[in-house]
Amino acid sequence: MRWWVPALLLLVGAAACAASEGAGDPRTLAVPSQYGTVQDAVDAARPGDLVLVSPGVYREAVLVVTPEVTIRGTDRNTVVLDGRGGLETGVSVVDTGGVAVENLTVRNYSNSGLTWIDAAGFRASHVTAYDNGRVGIDVFDSVDGLVEQVWASGSGEVGLRITQCDPCQIVVDGLTAVDNGTGVLLTNAGRELQVVRSTVRSNRAGIVLHSTGFSLCGPQQGATVAGNLVGPNDRRDLLIGEVGIVADNSGIAVVGGRDNDVRSNRVTGQPAFGIVVAPYPELEAAAPLPEESEVVEPCRTRAFLPSSGRIAVATWPATGNRLTGNVVVGSGVADLAVGAVADEASASGNCASGNLAAVTRPTDLQALAPCGSAPTATDWGDGAYVVPDLERRERKQLLRVGDDVEPRRGPVPPPQPQLPGAATAPVVPATTPPVPVDVDTLVTPG
Repeated sequence: MRWWVPALLLLVGAAACAASEGAGDPRTLAVPSQYGTVQDAVDAARPGDLVLVSPGVYREAVLVVTPEVTIRGTDRNTVVLDGRGGLETGVSVVDTGGVAVENLTVRNYSNSGLTWIDAAGFRASHVTAYDNGRVGIDVFDSVDGLVEQVWASGSGEVGLRITQCDPCQIVVDGLTAVDNGTGVLLTNAGRELQVVRSTVRSNRAGIVLHSTGFSLCGPQQGATVAGNLVGPNDRRDLLIGEVGIVADNSGIAVVGGRDNDVRSNRVTGQPAFGIVVAPYPELEAAAPLPEESEVVEPCRTRAFLPSSGRIAVATWPATGNRLTGNVVVGSGVADLAVGAVADEASASGNCASGNLAAVTRPTDLQALAPCGSAPTATDWGDGAYVVPDLERRERKQLLRVGDDVEPRRGPVPPPQPQLPGAATAPVVPATTPPVPVDVDTLVTPG
């Protein structure tokens, strides 16, 4: 089913088969008093066990293939997994469900701090991930997960990335993403996916919802982004991918996504757009756009066939998105924008109502496309935003970091809140989907 299989999967087949099946009551495996390394304790763990790690710096990369194991630090700020810049990933959970990582710090890994691949059930709680080479926390082809009270900073590409799930049944609550290329990136991820009550600032782009043919489950659809404090995201010394033709230096960007609910966010001081919805013209796409009959199916029931060749341009439409009750101020280009390609500006099923926004594109956006009522304006050409028609070389030039610009690492994170009662709190494997947040109760942050 999958076109891309990480090399890491080749390492885990035999180990996964050898994992014991929950013999006896859950145990606590203490590091370093009983086991010298976190990996030693994880290797000895059975489903339901707790690997409890005492303060110290652990220079190792941990691979988890036993289901329903919890790895927890006794102190979030002083239990540190450190990759020293050479190890690839702090904790990799592969083809394994129910694994939780709690109350610790992961830093200085060349790829990512935490990674879940093909996991049915996961949790990252009270984790600090900083100065990791590409991604702070990476969730790929995984569902039924909770990311709560997490700090992600100093990642070269993305603070939190969720890719290829639909429906996801994932809740991101209380995230802080700062000093990353993109704060939060949802790629072909949606339906039953929430990003709520989070702070996303000082990145090159804030929260980006993105469709692409280079992973499964496209298009991105049906996510909720609500009650977040976003911006300014104004960095120019960090990397951003091709989504940057719309999202660069913007707060919340829907780039070829559909049916998303963006509500009750406060977005401030963006050099480009505060909130922008626009189609995404993907160059040399790996596959044609899916048929509507496929889009409505869950991802895992679709039949995916790779294309026999690249598609010169596959334009992912942005349709059915709702922008309501947001406060957007101080944007350099526009506070709210609904874009188009080739001067074909229209509502495309998108709507905007009840937003505090001084400048919109088109000019009368909230009158042109109100949510739940008839339009009171008709001129979509006045102030229309058209996505730049750029070839690949031009895109790379637009989005590159200057040769004379040295990326600035963010500061070391301040001490972060602890998981309450970490040393004695009950162990709860991540075996059930998280309870969704009632977004109707969320208010716009002050």
